[in-house]
Amino acid sequence: MRLLLLGYNDGVLTALDGGDTEVVVLEERDLWEAKGLAAKAERHPCLAEVVFGRYQQDDQFLDVVAGLTGVDAVAPGLEYAVVAAARAAGSLGLPGAGVRAASVLRDKLTLREVTTAAGMPGPRFAEVRSADDIAAFAGGGPCVVKPSGRQASLGVLLLDAGADVGAAWAATTTADEGNQIANRPMSWRYLVEERLRGPEFSTECLVVGGRVVFLNVTAKRTSVGPAPVELGHVVPAEPPAEWRGPVDDLVRAVGFDTGILHAEWVRTADGPRLVECAGRPPGDRIVDLVDLAYRTNLTRHWVDALAGRPVDPPATASRAAAIAFVTADPGTVLAVDGVEDASALPGVERVDVLRKAGDTLADLRSSWDRVGSAIAVGDTPAEADARARAAVAAVRVDVKTEH
Repeated sequence: MRLLLLGYNDGVLTALDGGDTEVVVLEERDLWEAKGLAAKAERHPCLAEVVFGRYQQDDQFLDVVAGLTGVDAVAPGLEYAVVAAARAAGSLGLPGAGVRAASVLRDKLTLREVTTAAGMPGPRFAEVRSADDIAAFAGGGPCVVKPSGRQASLGVLLLDAGADVGAAWAATTTADEGNQIANRPMSWRYLVEERLRGPEFSTECLVVGGRVVFLNVTAKRTSVGPAPVELGHVVPAEPPAEWRGPVDDLVRAVGFDTGILHAEWVRTADGPRLVECAGRPPGDRIVDLVDLAYRTNLTRHWVDALAGRPVDPPATASRAAAIAFVTADPGTVLAVDGVEDASALPGVERVDVLRKAGDTLADLRSSWDRVGSAIAVGDTPAEADARARAAVAAVRVDVKTEH
């Protein structure tokens, strides 16, 4: 089988190595070079070809797709490629999310409008174009300010009553993610919402022809403060049957056809309320957690579905898996120690450190500001979570702070 992957994703390629799938990656040329992806790509035997095209808020990639042959499936490797993948699949007559559904899922404001119109309960919301708009909406009370189309919690701010809306507007509109964005002008919208209170979850479901064929529930742990950066995940958090109603409602509301939906929720006193939803596999190695807990390869099921092949993913997990993230104070990294000790702890599957001596750490404002992670398994969600946290605690990050 030949897969066209829009946007380089190392995790997807790792999951497909050793199988019967050969992959063609379509990436933005400047991102390929800025991220040093050529060196990473060499490690993957499933990667057959790399082609270049503009897919981030651009349709030039369609000319590249038209010149490809023998493509059996199209998948988004990154958040910013979701709409492009749907358009490419449509142009080739292959299964996918559907262009309308992908467009709805790529814009948080449009998603709110569509789910509200479909009768799904949610917070009060509005598009904002200035700090004055935020102030008028909040009326001095708490709210959430966020970009409508960014990723990795970038620019998302939780404001308490009386917060400085001018500073919040400046922070959310100037949030930068470096080489995750193509080097050309981009346009963004922004919205404000009521704050939802309660424990946070995400659902990961595989959908085929509008029908949910696999569903997992993940418990989420986020940082304290205005920027809700994710610090840990546990799989499976709850029986999937308890979430089928809200998930089925979401699939119907956006008209999603085939692929993976990753939705984030807050369980309020009145029940689950949608935070946002992505039309691609989750990040933060949640797919790895699903694979470990369910003893499966969710990526291969996803690609098979996108190729029109039959899929039969497991219905229940046989154990639990968790990830915890390493964080540190802002400053210059002097040393990172303890990785070997952390890796040797019971149940620990892997420990990854993304920063090295000499790197500069910023305040914890998005997923890109974390230092690393540890994944562990256990007989129960609590055991897996405790093991992942213990591994993170064993990693020591020595930082020279700036005064």
